[in-house]
Amino acid sequence: MPETMYIIGNDFGNWDWTASTVVEMVPVHSAPGKFWAVRYMTTATEFKFCALREWNGDFCGLVNNSGFVTPGNNMVEANGLYLIIVDLTADAVSVAPAAIYGIGDAFGSWDEGKYPFTVNDDGTATITTTAAGNLRMYVPADGAGNWWHSEFNIYDGKIVYRAGGNDQEAVAVGAGQTVTLDFNNEAGSIR
Repeated sequence: MPETMYIIGNDFGNWDWTASTVVEMVPVHSAPGKFWAVRYMTTATEFKFCALREWNGDFCGLVNNSGFVTPGNNMVEANGLYLIIVDLTADAVSVAPAAIYGIGDAFGSWDEGKYPFTVNDDGTATITTTAAGNLRMYVPADGAGNWWHSEFNIYDGKIVYRAGGNDQEAVAVGAGQTVTLDFNNEAGSIR
């Protein structure tokens, strides 16, 4: 299985593999061949995938596709923030409205799917902490209920993904702080 996967398009590198805005997808922890990314897209956004940053082996869909239309290149049917998953083991590409969650002490419990971020019209996502504790966030990209398989956090204003690595360094927050995520710019803030 490839260890990398990229998204290119008119909004992601403007079809130029050397551009810094080509999206490097995040490997799902403990799931070789499965990758995810969250991006704001419009109905004019077109995108394709490739395991390498080149046109050799690129694809705009696999056998099992959901959540997008393919009139040449992939497109979504409505503007919004999307979770994109490429699962080579299932021969599947999925594009769905992004669900982003907080979990753990800063939100009051370790129950999955209980503390959703609000997706804003500008493509950012926000949530307010309810208690002092360590900030933990994830998207449900694993499919097996292992939230930490698609976990990330904010360090020095940047979103940093756990990917296949060990537990990330703790980020302590206080109650009532607003966490803002801007996935298209890989940026985040805690205020």
